[in-house]
Amino acid sequence: MAKLIQAKGELEVKKSEAIIKARYKLSPLAIKFISVIISNLKRSDDVNEEYILKVKDFKELTGQKTKRIYELIDEALNDLLKNPLKIPLGDDKNSILKSNWVSGAVYNEGEVRFMIYPKLRPFLLEVKEKFLKYKLENILPLKSSYVIRLYEILKDWLELNMRYGNKAEKIVSVDELREMLEIPKSYPYGGSSGIKQRILEKAKSELVKHTDILFDYEEIKTGRKVTHLKFIIKPNPKKLQTDNGVQEQYFKSQKSFVTLLRKNYSGNKKFFGFKNIDGNNYWLGLDKNGLLYASNDDIIDFNAVESAKIYDIWLKIAQNSPLYQELVGKGACLRDISQNNKEIWLELKEDIIRLKEDHII
Repeated sequence: MAKLIQAKGELEVKKSEAIIKARYKLSPLAIKFISVIISNLKRSDDVNEEYILKVKDFKELTGQKTKRIYELIDEALNDLLKNPLKIPLGDDKNSILKSNWVSGAVYNEGEVRFMIYPKLRPFLLEVKEKFLKYKLENILPLKSSYVIRLYEILKDWLELNMRYGNKAEKIVSVDELREMLEIPKSYPYGGSSGIKQRILEKAKSELVKHTDILFDYEEIKTGRKVTHLKFIIKPNPKKLQTDNGVQEQYFKSQKSFVTLLRKNYSGNKKFFGFKNIDGNNYWLGLDKNGLLYASNDDIIDFNAVESAKIYDIWLKIAQNSPLYQELVGKGACLRDISQNNKEIWLELKEDIIRLKEDHII
């Protein structure tokens, strides 16, 4: 049975590090098309899963007002079929996988039916450690494929290098930037039609206006020639204020906090906290019914009074630790963080120790 694609801006696009580092050049509409698809993929999907995208839904999502929507989608599909991405395999630059995005497509009464190219599926579905995740709505207003690709690259650098509220800095050569964005060598760096004005300055303006990040850059010269660029990337304060305004409502009371936990943790075996029980550490999660349990070698359930006490402790932690508030707001699994990101884990433990010393919890 074919799977209907949901075309909604709040969906999350998740791409492996290999896809971010891949070389490809697509039209803006083609990038948005494949990003909508990626936001809908599930690991439980069959290897031969057929997907259906309603043209009306995609038109509304992308704000296309033209009557040429079928022609534009046809052009986007041609892009996805004819312009493969080149994925580096490991550190060997000579080992590259060339892969199409989709393997054929069919128009049928206002919808497009297609399948994901099999060799690409592992890079989209088996994402484990290093990956980029962002809301689809961030790239929908962007008009240039160069700007969309630069957003993804800068967002990836920021996520890999920043701490909460901090910035990330990255120096790359102009030649590296050309390679990453597939910019023709004939394209000059300077001038009114060069990389600086048509890509960098345009991206600066569009990203601060439409996305969750912003950036600035410094030119580094060798002699008189600009050979390198230093990017300074930060979270977009305007976007953070909007997101935090929505999030803050969840930390005003235990009832709203539990609502957030049930939204992000029910039945997915992700853990929002931990508790020492009889000398053993247990991870705290919610079952598919939204009821609290503790997991170790065995499972422990809690009654309403015990649950309320546990929720109260972790609500106070959320109210006094920006780091924990960010993690639980995103539905992060604390067990995974304790195993895979020692820096964040130690910072969170320091916050909890501080709150205990101050008798807040």
